[in-house]
Amino acid sequence: MPHPASALLTDALDIEPDTARMLSSEPFGDGAVTGFALPDDTIAYVDTSGVAVSAETGWVADAGARERIWIHPADPHLPALAPVAFGETAGILLARLGIEAAGAPEMVGYRPGRRAVLRVETTAGASWVKVVRPSRVERIVDLHRHLTAGGMPVPEVLGWSPLGVLVLSAAAGTPATDLDGDPAALLDAIDALRAGLARVALPGTARTSLAARADWYAQTLGDMDREAAVVARRVAASVDRAEAQSGSATIHGDLHLGQLFLDTDGQVSGLIDVDTAGTGDPSDDSAAFIAHALASALASAAGPAERARGIAHEAARRWGDSPRVAVLTAVHLVGHAVGAMSTGDGARAHRLLRWADSAATPKRRLIDALDAA
Repeated sequence: MPHPASALLTDALDIEPDTARMLSSEPFGDGAVTGFALPDDTIAYVDTSGVAVSAETGWVADAGARERIWIHPADPHLPALAPVAFGETAGILLARLGIEAAGAPEMVGYRPGRRAVLRVETTAGASWVKVVRPSRVERIVDLHRHLTAGGMPVPEVLGWSPLGVLVLSAAAGTPATDLDGDPAALLDAIDALRAGLARVALPGTARTSLAARADWYAQTLGDMDREAAVVARRVAASVDRAEAQSGSATIHGDLHLGQLFLDTDGQVSGLIDVDTAGTGDPSDDSAAFIAHALASALASAAGPAERARGIAHEAARRWGDSPRVAVLTAVHLVGHAVGAMSTGDGARAHRLLRWADSAATPKRRLIDALDAA
């Protein structure tokens, strides 16, 4: 069934209802940001968040209405994105830091309304440009400073702008996603990293637990697939049954294999995307890691998929005895299912939901739930 945002888009842009293909949907503010591919190969976003911006960059409904629409990259929440990504601004910015760009910026990651990451080749190697909301940039710089002082292997901040731009050095080591090794040894290295991270005092709290998104996930899936929505509602109901916060420590806030780099000894030598770090429940990092590994297993070729499943199962064996970890893993899996369903991959979405449903079953160890599903 069509997503409600589709009607807003087609009415506003006066295009045929079935010509906009949904790409993504993510909760934001009091609503969501939903992306669509248009017939002319542009990407449009429908924003019902109600989050105020300094200037509108697209179509806005009548005064006081919640809806806005923009064409990528004119993200009103990230005012630096368009000039940095598609002009000479990135080169100028690097030059002011004494860095000579050797090519155009390449966008490697984008979460509408939240952040974008661009890779820029320079004469000294790759640098990374991160575009964030202006209100968040100074806190992210402070996080890097505190983590560096605490001995964490985060990239160096080469420069930043209050407009919402950071320039970061490349992480040291080899991406953990590119290496094939013993899952147990990898988890040993990650356990050591998490123990070190827990000892660093950071200002503020980590990203809000995805448990808070469970009802939104169920509602969103209800707009796309009734069977999926039934499972998502069961998972959302399980959140209230889960034990209270299992601890409080400094956590990453969005821990998964893609955030980690390893040295030649197999130790973590690089930790990236620490924007979400702060004081929080370690269960959230455990659940995010397990669910992301399972989702990666479904999106990978045979060899990498087998490795990802092995990593997920080893993590579930180590971290999954807590009922809260199991329930949070289920919520994360439902979130991944929303992403899969948004891109039209219903088979992958339903596989993720089977894992989620099993993980949320009361009195079942997470590793047993994953094996049973």
